[in-house]
Amino acid sequence: MTILKIYQNFFLRNLFINTLIYVIIIACVYDEVKLGGHNWTYLLSMVAIGYFPCIVWITSFNVFIIKEVLFRKKVKLFFLLFLMYWTTFYFFMNWFFPLVGLGELKTLQILSLIVNGILFFFVHMVITKKISQTDKDIINFKSELSFLKQQLNPHFLLNAMNNLYGESLAEPDKLPDRILNLSDLLRYQLEATKKDFVFISEEISFIKKYIEYYTFRNERLAVTQNFEVEFEHLEIPPLLFFPLVENAVKFSAEMPEPFITADLKIKCRNLTFTLKNNCLESGSRLSSTGIGMENLKRRLKVYGLRHDLSCKKEKDTFIVKLSIWNLPTVA
Repeated sequence: MTILKIYQNFFLRNLFINTLIYVIIIACVYDEVKLGGHNWTYLLSMVAIGYFPCIVWITSFNVFIIKEVLFRKKVKLFFLLFLMYWTTFYFFMNWFFPLVGLGELKTLQILSLIVNGILFFFVHMVITKKISQTDKDIINFKSELSFLKQQLNPHFLLNAMNNLYGESLAEPDKLPDRILNLSDLLRYQLEATKKDFVFISEEISFIKKYIEYYTFRNERLAVTQNFEVEFEHLEIPPLLFFPLVENAVKFSAEMPEPFITADLKIKCRNLTFTLKNNCLESGSRLSSTGIGMENLKRRLKVYGLRHDLSCKKEKDTFIVKLSIWNLPTVA
């Protein structure tokens, strides 16, 4: 059982806290009791007799008055019960302590018990609220991440079908091979999107196959690839580079001499991916849904990765740079 589950359990939480406070009280009064010549049994029993009735009173007040009255905004009733409850407690403890041989409980000590007991409860409520909100955030992030992953497959398939349609008209004899190549790419997409992270080597292999697919389709496309990977066991979210490469291939195809330069460097768990492609300065006939780039930006945020994504256009060259720090590793 994790610490968080123990804390959320009412019985275990209170057992742990009260035991801790009980031990602290014993440590504080140990020297005084030993000077009186008393043994351990006497020490433990006398501390318990004085401590546990106080805890019962404070816990009852927190659970039945603060939680049920104050938190429901019944302010007038709360203050009335507050005065009645702690006045009763004050007189009870002044009668109880001398009765069991503990001497007199001073007013300052009683106020300290009340304040600390209530304060602990409010701290507990704040922590519980934070835990609850964190659980909700995790559920929302997981749902959103699942949705973002599901967007990638239809988006890729839509573009692939459009490409196949064009090839079926221009070069129908090459279509069977093209379908086989696409099936390999789609298979990786389907498997990768089931995972939160994939090996960097798997992602690089997918990108190479994707570029190879388009160089086969467009013989004019010149591709320069430079991949420097220092650690093979680094992991990244699946299909992280895919929207960037997809856009580069798409818009460079409008040029008479299309080119793409892909540069990936990974050093000390830090990743830098730079992609350059030529494109028309203006007058492009292509339209973009923007799904791929928006999906990438949102996924980077949802994963909580420290990153920087920048895009700029220099005349007929488009440059995109993605940097990610402190990538997770597999032991």
